[in-house]
Amino acid sequence: MPETLIPMCTTDNLPPALQQGREINRACILTSRDHPNPGEARDGLAQWAQKNNFDAVVGVRFVATSEVLTPAEITTAVRWAAYGTAIGW
Repeated sequence: MPETLIPMCTTDNLPPALQQGREINRACILTSRDHPNPGEARDGLAQWAQKNNFDAVVGVRFVATSEVLTPAEITTAVRWAAYGTAIGW
């Protein structure tokens, strides 16, 4: 069974081909944090939007942060977060 995909973009608007005269009637700001890579952070946004019956996510931004794993040795790991706005029509 094919997986349902949700449109996502880094701009604040959907590309014109996806707008097709749709009128946005609801929106919600999303965050997806503490992921090992940007792809999983993006997927977290998409999963939440689909689960909550939104149609697309716009304004997606990615942020990398460092997390101290062992303070004694100052060992760090990069963790990723994604932010965006889920929209529904």
